Amino acid sequence: MKNVKNIIMPTDFSRLSLSAFELVKQISELINAEIHIIHVAETNPPIISMKSYNIDENDLKSKYMEQTREELEKIADELRDETDSRIKSVLLTGLDFEEIVKYAAELHKPGEAESLIVIATHGRTGLMHTLMGSVAEKVIRYAKCPVLVVPHSSD
Repeated sequence: MKNVKNIIMPTDFSRLSLSAFELVKQISELINAEIHIIHVAETNPPIISMKSYNIDENDLKSKYMEQTREELEKIADELRDETDSRIKSVLLTGLDFEEIVKYAAELHKPGEAESLIVIATHGRTGLMHTLMGSVAEKVIRYAKCPVLVVPHSSD
């Protein structure tokens, strides 16, 4: 782990996704790694009743991205107060698992710096897993760097 210089923690802004932070903080402080809090926004956010309110699609998407950026910065600022580690907030757009994997690959510097993805999971099984899929599972499948999965705790 001595080559890990970047810890990537994806968040969907839920308490569950942020529950991985305590472990991320401990690891980053131990190995002096930078924390990258990333959120992947949908390319086409769900737009309900846009036509009936006569709202321009581009204005709505712009407002959505602005609010998403503000939420990400708010969370990053709160987490910065909890650690001495460097924290970078990153807003991406696209398909969640693909963007997470791609971002980790972009940070990789062969022989110099590696990344570690730390991602929280609901731990769903059965029908719920089949219906909703698992971002964590897809990240594990496609990432070229280590992935640490933090299971949901009912505590």
